[in-house]
Parts: sequence; C-alpha cells; structure tokens
Amino acid sequence: MTVTRRISRLVRWRWLALLCVLALAASACGGGNDDDEDGGGVAAEATAAPEASSGDGDDAPAPSGDDGDDAQPSADDGGDQDAGASEDTAEPEPAATEAPETALAPQYGGTLVMGLEAETTNGLNPVNAQAAVSGHILFRALYDTLTIEGVDGRAVPNLLESISPNNDFTEWTMVLPSGITFHDGSPADAAALKRHFEEQLLGTLTGISVRSWEIESIEIVDDLTVKMVLAKPFAALPEYLTSHLGYFGAPSMHDLGAEGAARNPIGTGPFMLDEWIPNEVTRMVRNPDYWRTDAEGRQLPYLDALEFRPNNDSDARYAALRSGDLDANVDNTGIRIDDYNEQFKTFWQGEAYAESTYLMFNHSRPPFDNVEFRRALAQCTDRQVLNTIRWDGQAPATGPFSPGTPGYLEDSGFPGFDPDAGSAAIARLGVTDVDLGTTTDPANLLTTELLAAMWGDCGLDVSITQVDQAELITNAVLGNFTAFLWRNHPSFHVAAERIWWHSEFGQGIALNFGRINNPAIDAALDESLTTNDFDRLTELAEDINRAFAEEVHNLWFYFSNWLIAAHDHVHGIDNLTLRGGQEHVKVLAGRVFLTEAWIEQ
Repeated sequence: MTVTRRISRLVRWRWLALLCVLALAASACGGGNDDDEDGGGVAAEATAAPEASSGDGDDAPAPSGDDGDDAQPSADDGGDQDAGASEDTAEPEPAATEAPETALAPQYGGTLVMGLEAETTNGLNPVNAQAAVSGHILFRALYDTLTIEGVDGRAVPNLLESISPNNDFTEWTMVLPSGITFHDGSPADAAALKRHFEEQLLGTLTGISVRSWEIESIEIVDDLTVKMVLAKPFAALPEYLTSHLGYFGAPSMHDLGAEGAARNPIGTGPFMLDEWIPNEVTRMVRNPDYWRTDAEGRQLPYLDALEFRPNNDSDARYAALRSGDLDANVDNTGIRIDDYNEQFKTFWQGEAYAESTYLMFNHSRPPFDNVEFRRALAQCTDRQVLNTIRWDGQAPATGPFSPGTPGYLEDSGFPGFDPDAGSAAIARLGVTDVDLGTTTDPANLLTTELLAAMWGDCGLDVSITQVDQAELITNAVLGNFTAFLWRNHPSFHVAAERIWWHSEFGQGIALNFGRINNPAIDAALDESLTTNDFDRLTELAEDINRAFAEEVHNLWFYFSNWLIAAHDHVHGIDNLTLRGGQEHVKVLAGRVFLTEAWIEQ
C-alpha cells in the first residue's frame, strides 16, 4: 500500500503547537541503560531499564572513553589468545546485560504470543527474505546463527563449534558439532554448510555481499569441517555470520527453489514452522530434537509453541499487550519508557551497538546529490526539538555510532541547527519541493510530518509517501526514493557496515541504499577487512564518522531504544546458553532469541 500526502509550507506555529501537545506524552522519557550483569540463573530477567529524564534534551549520553585491544583472529570456543595479539590494552566495554531475578525452575509447555512491528512478506528463507527486525526474530527461532555477537566485542561461535583463520585471514576453517540435525532429520554437516554458502552466493541480495568476499574454494575437510579459501583478507567473517548470512538452512529447503523455501523454512533452530498466514499470524511449534540444553543441562526449548502477530501500529500493539491479547511485544519507541517499565517486565538493549534512526538521502537523485542542499536540510532541522517530541529527549546523534560503540564521537563536525543559513542555501539553489518516504506506522508519519513542517519554514513544499515496511526495503534496494526515514547500523564491527556504505555496493540492485560514493569511507572500510586490531578498527570508524559529517550523507536523529515488554508470567527472554559460559549482546537491534523463554503455568 502506498499513500502520498502533500504538506505545503507549514508555518512555524503549527509544529510548535504539535510540540506543546506531544511534549506532554514525551515528558516521561528515558535515556541510558544501567543494567547489572546476568547472575547466570536460568531465568535472568532485565529489571533495570532506561531511566526517566526531564525531557529537556540536556542529558546527552556520554562517550565510554574506552580503548580497545587486538581482537583474537580465532573465534573458537576455547577463547585462547593468538600469539601475536596484544594483552596489555583494555577490552571494549561490554554491552549492558540483564539483571538477575530470584532463580525459578523453568516450566515446560504453553504458547508465547508476541507482537511484531511488521510482516516479513516475502517469506522465511534468509537467502531471499527482505527482513527487518521482525524477520530476524522469526529467523532466530527457526534457524541457529553460525556465530553470535559476544559481549566483549567479538563474534563467538553459536551453532559452529569453532571458526578460525590463517595468519592473513584468507583461509577460514569452520567446525560443526556432531549429532545436530535439521528439522527434516537430515544432518547438519560439512556438506550442508558448503551448500549453505553456495546458496548464499546465488541469492539476489546475499549474493551481493558474499561475492565481495572473493571465495576461491569451499573445501570439505571431513564430515564436520569446511575450509573457505579467499582471494583477499577478510578478518570480519565471524561478524558476518551472526545474522542473515549465518542462518543455517537445510539442503532440502534449498532443493524446493526460492519460492518453495520461502514458505517451507527448514533450519536447526528450537522451533519449526507450523502455520504462516501473512499479516495475521506465524505459528511455530517445538523442535523435539533440538540440540541445545540450558546451563543446567535441561532440554530446550521449554515452550510448546510461539505465535507471532504483526501489526505496524505501535499504539495497537501496546494496547494488545495491556489487554492480555499479547504475552510480549517488541517496541522501538522513546515516548512510553515509563509506561512500559511500570506496567510490564522490560528487556532493554544496552547503550552500545544501538541502531541509528535517521533520514537517508538518495545521492543518485537531485537535489540530494548536492552536499550543499543536504547541509541546508540539516541546518533547517531542529533535531533536538524532534528528539524531545518524538523520542526520549537525548541529544542529537552525531553519526552512526552510539556511545560505547567503537567510532562514537561526541562531536563529529555534523552541521548544527541554523535555519537562516539553511533557508538562504535552499533559496540560492532554487529547490522548491521534495518528497519524504516512511512506513505506514502512525508514529513514523508523525516524525516525517514534523520534518516537513520544519522544512516548510525554510521554504520547501514537502510530499510524504507511506509504504509498508517490506515495500520500503524494496524501494531502497532499487533506488526508488529520494529520502526516507530509516533505522540501521548497530555497528558491532565496522567492517559489517561495508555493504551499507561502500561505493562497491551502490549501483543497480544495491545494498548501499543511499548510493554513497566517498573515497575516504571506502578506504577505511577496505582496511577494516584486513585487521582485527580493536584500536585500529576504532580509528577507522572515527574516520568514517567524520566523513559522514563533512558530506552530510545522512541526517542523524537519535539512537534507538529497543525493548521487549512482557507480562510477569514470561521468563527467559533472550537467554541463550553458549559454550564455555560465554555471553551474547542482549536485544541487539531488537533481535532476540526465544530459545529459553518460558511461561509460568
């Protein structure tokens, strides 16, 4: 569905009136997260959450100031330090984890009903799905990722038993545990892993990324071991396998073809697809042969079933949670922090690796191909007012990296609010109208309407086009937009952002949706593939941050507060027992595991 609205030179009093009305709703807004470490119990819950702020925008998050050390070239589960790595520098600050509750013995059975912000309309095959956060939650129930984001800033094995490189990162050896099977009973072995990467190479979107690795060969070493040989260094491979490229599907699923696989996902995950009625419900049932146990050796998963109900109206999902129609809800809002914290059990992502919410410009279309115009729009946008009305009052983001994330800068040089300068530049350039795109979520429409009002005061007529989330992603891939509201870049590893920002991915069917072409950004991203030195990776990320600011490639707003809100009878959200007691970053960009979730009967 596409809806276009015309907003013509809205005068200042209108958006100031909107501020006064909505500021009442935003007066109880939150900032950072100060969770304690997980106590290691089976049902560790998040009890600490973002604190309420005054809403005046003065409580800006402070940078962590931590220095990084050399990352291990091996992400095996033993955690041994490579002989060439530094041992005398500080680790990156871990992401906030959940605070422990009184240990309760988990109960088996029951169905968890969860609200999602969107439907993954083109199916549940990760090779071809255009999945936002909701899709990743579905995938993490159906599939196991090969690796996962560890709290020390390194990807660690999840399904894989180990993943390790040679000295120059041109060869990677991946070892699977024995005895794991897919939902159809077939073995999750080396032959299946080789097929997995071959299918990723063939994918319309995944192939764009995987082809850039320049794979020379994928060799089966033994029944459980694969060696991937590359034509160039690729130090960030483990980080690339924590998401889309790491969801491990069965060969039999791929044998069904793209359309068949989309409706018949077959993974190794804790749940199996039972029913999918698009835009109504996705139901999954317990995998009786799941390979993982909890920290006490109990068989997982605990739940009999999951039901996911998509609804792009955040107000409607909140109401459904309050009424009891939902057991849990995924939300990405900054204006209900106190409501959620007071009424429900809340699971919040920490400050580090938070997604940026921003306006993405299409650099291949005028007038957004002109840096002077992009700078003028930034000057015409009172981002502090927008953040106070529409989010949690945090100081405007200075770039794509949140506090605590390597690359964060308190001052990147991004243009400040200067409407006189912005208006003069727009008049000089002769631009009179622009189009803004967003989803059908009413909250996103309010944000774009506020932007339109601000830009109207600088002499622009603004049209707003609304589409559903899947269509928005399609438009991004094809370049069928001028500017739209977007949310991305948790930046767990700067090299993982290469597909979104490098000019190599900015042509035709593109993953660099904004079609950015910046030699300084390209050079930093290229170097990020060759090293696992945290200090150097941080320097490269900071260089990228400054380059974004200088060319105003995006209009940054705020860092997202992702949360899962649930009733008190729900436990174990995003718990996941990893080998060797390792921990993963919780609620990363809204993505959660429900492997150890359970319900008090």
